[in-house]
Amino acid sequence: MRFARSLRLGLPIGSGNVEATCKTLVGVRMKRAGSRWKTCTGEHVLRLRALALSDRWEPAMLKLHATRRTAVRVAA
Repeated sequence: MRFARSLRLGLPIGSGNVEATCKTLVGVRMKRAGSRWKTCTGEHVLRLRALALSDRWEPAMLKLHATRRTAVRVAA
């Protein structure tokens, strides 16, 4: 890695950001008291939460709805 260049550009060079994101994304949502998750449903929840926390919710929903509308029109 080019640490000096990354620092000049203000880019993170450690794992702290990733670790903090994992704690926020996974820990807060998946480790609530009384929560029980199957692997499949837990994965779905994490994917949706990642979209919401990364400000990609709206584009993802637009893409999802566009795909579903197209499929319905073709079937009809």
